[in-house]
Amino acid sequence: MRKIFPILFVTLIIFTGASYAQDSPRVVAEKYLDAVRNNDYDTAYSFISKTDTTIIDWLALLKYIKKITPPKLTSVIDLAHRAVRQEIVSTAVGNNTAIVKIHSRVPDMEETFKITQNLEDIKSLLNRGGLPMKERLGECTLVVEDGAWKISRIKGISSDQAAELATDFAERILGKDEARRISREISEFTNK
Repeated sequence: MRKIFPILFVTLIIFTGASYAQDSPRVVAEKYLDAVRNNDYDTAYSFISKTDTTIIDWLALLKYIKKITPPKLTSVIDLAHRAVRQEIVSTAVGNNTAIVKIHSRVPDMEETFKITQNLEDIKSLLNRGGLPMKERLGECTLVVEDGAWKISRIKGISSDQAAELATDFAERILGKDEARRISREISEFTNK
């Protein structure tokens, strides 16, 4: 009896650890959204399925845009990401697929730029709760890949949108010449 108890205890620990080894679709979606919001694209990549290059292309483009743009523009992009508020609305899990629905409040940068283009003023608007926001509904599709849930599709995200936003931000914040340079470099990157 004394030998059975330690064996049962060890077995229970192993099974308990194994049952928590794989994050749920909801947790994977939350971790991915947190990584993007915190501009941690390497971590965000770890939650993406190899089956869909759209998200991978989008993350690669965001990373590249931040690399080629001046700090003034990068700061606005970072601020916009940090200002996003997301809530998981529902999760539906099937055998090897899951759908996670997300309600988001994202900065309305077009309206913000009508008020100000100064980074400090934008930060002040955010801190006072006066930053214009808009509501969005989104959806993550997840699949089981290599024994773990991975995001295979996100409704409403494309690398074209990221390029367009970066160019628009650049023109408003840095001027037309700088926006053309950034647009040209983005085109060269996406055509590779």
